Amino acid sequence: MLGYLLVTSVLFVAAGASFFGSGLDANGWRMVLAGVLGFAAAGVVWSAPLRGRVLGGVTSVAIAALCVSFSATDDYVTHLTCVLAAMFLGMHVGAYWPERSGWAWTSVLTVAVVCSSAASSFDAPWVMYPLIALAVVGSAETFGAFARQMRHSASHDPLTGLLNRQGLERAVEKTLPVFAARGLPVSMAVLDLDNFKAINDEYGHIAGDVLLNRVAAAWRSELRRSDVLGRLGGDEFVLFMPGVREEEAQELLGALRASHPAEWSYGVVCMPTVRRWSEIYRAADAELYRAKRARPAKSPDV
Repeated sequence: MLGYLLVTSVLFVAAGASFFGSGLDANGWRMVLAGVLGFAAAGVVWSAPLRGRVLGGVTSVAIAALCVSFSATDDYVTHLTCVLAAMFLGMHVGAYWPERSGWAWTSVLTVAVVCSSAASSFDAPWVMYPLIALAVVGSAETFGAFARQMRHSASHDPLTGLLNRQGLERAVEKTLPVFAARGLPVSMAVLDLDNFKAINDEYGHIAGDVLLNRVAAAWRSELRRSDVLGRLGGDEFVLFMPGVREEEAQELLGALRASHPAEWSYGVVCMPTVRRWSEIYRAADAELYRAKRARPAKSPDV
């Protein structure tokens, strides 16, 4: 987004500066205004995390700057440049916003671009407007689908479909400060299948993968919507339970144990004001190894 804003802002200002020789008219001032808006949005992106209200504000300013530049176009080359800028902005909207919000912003961008193009002094044939709409929507959806797939692959375990370590840490780190600020408890359990290596050695790694898939599916069916289950790797899983006290966490873990015959050990902790993933994970992991030392291991059934 920062690169888009800087490049388009430079182009807008340069287009406005081209009017200086003969004196700035209304179109020249509009181009300068579009550039100023773009640089202002770029400053916000540079200084603040690009999420939530900041992302909404920056997207709004970028659309406004593009509309101003469209209204100032009076020749084919400038109009085509603005269309390309609209396509690139659509790509950024698709990449940065979630799917549902992305469609809403793409709709706003498309309507705004078509209307400002129609209001410009450039005499374009009517077929130009549906083509502009198709170009913007197509760019946003194509790039957005690619970006969503990349984000999903980066945050999910390809075997079980659960969150991987990166996705799990991000989800937990996002939730912890909210519950800590309200003084609400959060619980975390680290789960580890017993004698998983023996399953791989005796039956093969495919059998181990089948076991992991079945266990993950069985556990997932017992969870509430707010619970977060992830696989860190191998046979180690993490279950994050926001707003749950240790007694309630033990009940949920009992439901997980009844959902599949595989044997596993776990460590669980409950913390009321924790704000960091590393703090609560280390505590739960330590409880897991205490439990494993105190309990004889059994071979899980596939």
